[in-house]
Amino acid sequence: MKIRNGFVSNSSSSSFIVISKTHLDFTQLNNKINEDGTLIVDNKLGNTEFGLEPCDFCDIGSRIIFSYLQSYRYYNNDRLEMLEKVIKDHTKVKEIVWCVSEDYDCEKDTNGLVSWGYIDHQSSSSEGMNTEMFDSYGSLENFIFSKKSYIHTDNDNH
Repeated sequence: MKIRNGFVSNSSSSSFIVISKTHLDFTQLNNKINEDGTLIVDNKLGNTEFGLEPCDFCDIGSRIIFSYLQSYRYYNNDRLEMLEKVIKDHTKVKEIVWCVSEDYDCEKDTNGLVSWGYIDHQSSSSEGMNTEMFDSYGSLENFIFSKKSYIHTDNDNH
């Protein structure tokens, strides 16, 4: 995989994320938070599959799920803690229930159905790559809450 100014490319896929520093909106999750302050992160919140299809994912739910999958991939607790802190610091969220799994055969858990989550293998985090949103608290804050931040997926066959 080669990274050129935020563009990720390899033989099967090409994808990138855009992290904008403008148009931060901390109210985007207001109607997604339960009365008790719980945020359920599943396929109802946003897209859970980031594969080879040419698509832009601009909504906050998809950005949260993408970030979660990038932190979850190698069970990086520091990244997951940062993600939860960014969300809780800027919203009324008190608890986050993660109902997304990379296990394709995932079953029900105590909170209901678990959604399958996927990032194309060469665009997912590995060996410290593709984790730019976690470079700093501010980068993650901008990626999650800027209405101009997005994920672009595609492949070299287009």
